[in-house]
Amino acid sequence: MNSRQEIEELIEQYVTGNLNPEEKRIFEKWLESDAVMAKAVEDHKVLLSAFDTYAERKALRERLIAIHDEMETEQFRYRSPLRKVEENPKSAVARIRYYWNNHRAATVAAVVAFTAISAILMGYGISGLTNNKQSSAFQELRREVEFIKRNQRALISSRPSESKEAEANVSVFTGTGFALTRDGYVLTSYHVVQDARSIILTNNRFEQLEAETVYADKSLDLALLKINSSDFIGFSDIPYNFRKNIADPGDKVFTLGYPREDLVFGEGSISSYTGYEGDTTSYQVSIPVNPGNSGGPLFDTNGNLLGIIAGRNAGAEAASFAVKSRWIARYIQEHDSVASIAFPSRTTLRGVDRSSQIKKLKDFVFMVKVTN
Repeated sequence: MNSRQEIEELIEQYVTGNLNPEEKRIFEKWLESDAVMAKAVEDHKVLLSAFDTYAERKALRERLIAIHDEMETEQFRYRSPLRKVEENPKSAVARIRYYWNNHRAATVAAVVAFTAISAILMGYGISGLTNNKQSSAFQELRREVEFIKRNQRALISSRPSESKEAEANVSVFTGTGFALTRDGYVLTSYHVVQDARSIILTNNRFEQLEAETVYADKSLDLALLKINSSDFIGFSDIPYNFRKNIADPGDKVFTLGYPREDLVFGEGSISSYTGYEGDTTSYQVSIPVNPGNSGGPLFDTNGNLLGIIAGRNAGAEAASFAVKSRWIARYIQEHDSVASIAFPSRTTLRGVDRSSQIKKLKDFVFMVKVTN
């Protein structure tokens, strides 16, 4: 048995336990007297162990990706983002989904880098250091307007019937909203209009339009408004439609919003398929946004509506989050009995330069002024 191939086959049979007892005894006697052979056996064991470990980690990664794809294709019913309605919460699949939702960032990081520093990464994931660092990172973006707030208090104090307590409780916030239908339905973020006493929509074309909340969802952070001003006669044709397929990281996008008194344009790209802490209902977007941008529309370069700005990561520069248009559409369709919304069916912005796109869009994007 002098050939290298025969020796390697013998080592393989020994390491995998395929030698009979007598063959194993003879082989081990050989190892005791041949240090080079013994070293070759140990190296082979390490190699096989590495292959086994790699296969296990690859299978785990594929399983995690499969679970994510199932969630992304809406195979599971959602009660709220990243919290599924389970028939049997003690099942293995339920536990996997629970772990995926609550430890996704640490798990993915561990899988990607496992072959080099798996023990260290898993240690950090279990200890929750990453989650602690980001526990207060998500920042909603409605803007408290101090000068409006002061003017409102002055108006209240001029009314003898109003109490000092009522004056002290007045707050004014602003966000952004955009038109969905010609007859005055407007979408914004839930946290913009939360606890609203009054809602006013304004832009360069419409000086002041009163609106009311038709329905709202805190978990998805969405709210549908309806303009109820008596002098509102409707919009012209909505120039954008809903994008049905998912955008990819690297796709160019832009948004319009009111972080100040004038309309502000922001441009960037999709950074990730998922939002804050792996939220599959949202994108992460590389557009700097500020208080007042919440509720603003997110468009692709052809003028398709991709989502609605919901917040930003306060601990990272130019990392904002937007609820995906497919979830907006689903949310609205589920409330068809409350308000029947016919989504815009086409875009007139395809092939148009950016400045011309903004000129067409600006009349359909509003500053949302809320008095609480």
